[in-house]
Amino acid sequence: MFSGVDRAIFGATFAERLNRAGVAVPLGAVHRLVHGMEAAGPLSKRDLYWLARVSLVSRKSDLERFDAVFAAVFELSLEEMKNPESRRAVPAPRKDDAYMSLRVPDAAGEAGQGLPWATLPTVTDGEEDSDPSDEDAAIPERLPSRLEAQMDTPFDLLDPAMLQEVEEALASALPQWPTRPSRRRQPSKNGMSIELRRSLRAAMSTGGEPLLLKRSRRRLRPRRLVMLVDVSGSMQSFTRPYLHLTRSMALSGRAEVFAFGTKLTRITPSLRRRSPTEAVDRASEEVTDRFGGTRLAHSIRSLLTDGVWGSYTRGAIVLIASDGWDTDPPEEVAKQMAKLSRRCHKIIWLNPRSANDGFEPKVASMAAALPHCTTFLPGHSLRAMSDVVEAICGP
Repeated sequence: MFSGVDRAIFGATFAERLNRAGVAVPLGAVHRLVHGMEAAGPLSKRDLYWLARVSLVSRKSDLERFDAVFAAVFELSLEEMKNPESRRAVPAPRKDDAYMSLRVPDAAGEAGQGLPWATLPTVTDGEEDSDPSDEDAAIPERLPSRLEAQMDTPFDLLDPAMLQEVEEALASALPQWPTRPSRRRQPSKNGMSIELRRSLRAAMSTGGEPLLLKRSRRRLRPRRLVMLVDVSGSMQSFTRPYLHLTRSMALSGRAEVFAFGTKLTRITPSLRRRSPTEAVDRASEEVTDRFGGTRLAHSIRSLLTDGVWGSYTRGAIVLIASDGWDTDPPEEVAKQMAKLSRRCHKIIWLNPRSANDGFEPKVASMAAALPHCTTFLPGHSLRAMSDVVEAICGP
């Protein structure tokens, strides 16, 4: 029937006829009709009628107009259009094609006049004669999740409920915790070192000939993670979001979280509470110098000279979340950052202000600390945190 006819042009032209007759046909319905014609293959007029009706009509009130337009286009009567078998004998369908003879009731309940493979939407009183909009008749499209829609929203603009979802997403975003090689060894077929004692013991079963060499490699252990969160006044809008994000790391049991303003405060036990809101509130209460000044050099010196947590930074990944606005001398900041970089594995600095267009680290303290940082990232949104996760787990 459509040999040599462009299906897309036919669908667009037929939809234009329906639109002129008062049947609103969105672009998605035309797309559905054209693909249906392509999938169905050769069509009779009856098959085309039902295919077009299912694809283009979504309201019972439009059925009359659709029938009139279809009859005018193909010059058919309604009886011939819906029941061509009434004018000629039709052979019984095969078992494979038995589904073609199914007759479903329409919205009015009359047998044999319904739409196959489709159900009309429920219409309330007073809504039947209203003009349908394109959105009502369009193909339903899969919408992004609530979390996906907020991927580029800065953390300081998210509500507490959304911050909790971001925290859960970040907790599951780590593909595996970063590891480090330890001094202990474990058996491995692909190891580079040969275990002489185990190889000689195995050679006793082969008459003293070492036919099979036993190998080993260094055992991997989880690497420590130390996070320093700036709670000064300049970071006030990002302090609570960053505490939510660091909580997901603290719950792993391999990370330590410190808040610093004019002094250093360990808040890891508070962040490990079950309720996220209670954990962040308790951690905020413990920090007595929040929303004040910033003394980065003094805080790093306190961490490195501490009898317990000073050794915790050896070989660890240090994550610093701060905008770099500091009251300590830049020379002292550079000195303490150099000491920290020599002791830890790598330093990742998160500065949410670096996401702004035209940002340059012109602040003296930030410029002094930057040469000692392994990675410098904004970390201001969930999408930006994917780079942070890669920096933590990457080489």
